[in-house]
Amino acid sequence: MQVDTDSSQLLDALRTVAVNGSYNASRSLSKWFQRGVRLTSEGFQSTPISEIASVLGDPGQPIAAIRMPLAGDIDGAILLVFPEDVGLALVDMLLQQPEGTSTSFGDLEQSSLQETGNIVGTAYANSFAKWLRLSIEPRAPEFAHDMACAIIQPLLMEMVAERDEVFLAMTDFQLDSRKLEWAMLIMPTAESMNTMEKRCHVDLVRQQALRTIAINGAFNASRAMSKWLKRGVKISTEGFSRVGLNEVLSQFDAEEPVVGLHMPMTDGVHGHALLVVPGKCALKLASLLMGGEGATELGEIERSCLEETGNIISSSFVNSWSTWLDIQLEPASPEYVHDLPEAVIDGVLAEQALVGDDVFLARTEFIVDEQWLEFAFLLIPAPSAMRLIEAAAQ
Repeated sequence: MQVDTDSSQLLDALRTVAVNGSYNASRSLSKWFQRGVRLTSEGFQSTPISEIASVLGDPGQPIAAIRMPLAGDIDGAILLVFPEDVGLALVDMLLQQPEGTSTSFGDLEQSSLQETGNIVGTAYANSFAKWLRLSIEPRAPEFAHDMACAIIQPLLMEMVAERDEVFLAMTDFQLDSRKLEWAMLIMPTAESMNTMEKRCHVDLVRQQALRTIAINGAFNASRAMSKWLKRGVKISTEGFSRVGLNEVLSQFDAEEPVVGLHMPMTDGVHGHALLVVPGKCALKLASLLMGGEGATELGEIERSCLEETGNIISSSFVNSWSTWLDIQLEPASPEYVHDLPEAVIDGVLAEQALVGDDVFLARTEFIVDEQWLEFAFLLIPAPSAMRLIEAAAQ
């Protein structure tokens, strides 16, 4: 199937929506479970309606599904589809029961899946709304359990008169050592599809540039960290997002202390770079940097290790910006601070609030010895630097 230019741009946007939605859903699910949950997705693919049933498996096999209607600027629905055994296994994980305990979908099991669908669907809808700058209102999720053909085909038949494709993403749910896979569908109306495509066309070039800058920075940081630690380190990100100043603090748990590594920029592009690591992740990271010894507090040695890490990662990202803008940048050594997010971040943002409204944020993963940690990198350019960035992105 040939995808036209507007649809291709929309798929690029939906890939970022999937990554950001998965990240936010992971945070919400982790709070609900009170332990680490990781939800991942490679992004949405445009899939003909005629192929959906075969892609999802045997149409005669039973499935559980959560449908979340959408209203506002976008009409349609988000649909989570679980093979029956996956749905039951997920219920056991949700209820902290031994594997195989759940054998049917009673009221409690349905309620658990609906809450999962509500968390995941809302995270994706909010990411969608933010990316496209639209108002999207997710409605209460609805549960269904039947043969795949009985659930999916009636929903698709409502759409086939208007358009012949939906957006499909396979999603991994990981808790402790267990991993489950399910499917997610975004099913917009034809009018909503047109609205989405128009929105994507405006920001395509800028978003591609921001993604390239972040990925190059992460790649160079991976090489530098691997050389320093003398073992394989992978630092990955899906790119920078432009975030309003009033939204930055909402990206972090207000009650969990963070480590901030602040790097002023004074040459070429004025502004600030800020690496923000949740406190628990900072302890784990310090332990990994010190060869696996369990750090219980952030003392002088741990702080030194984190400062060097901040120097390597921040310099890699800043140098990637420098290369793209074709200017010389010389970042300073990072300044270490350990406090609640408001205390760490507000001090850096206060100056920016006087002259600008936006910053650039990249969600980043640090993977070493099969352990993964998450942190955020903020680039806070001065107005003159923002004008350079915007001009280069035209």
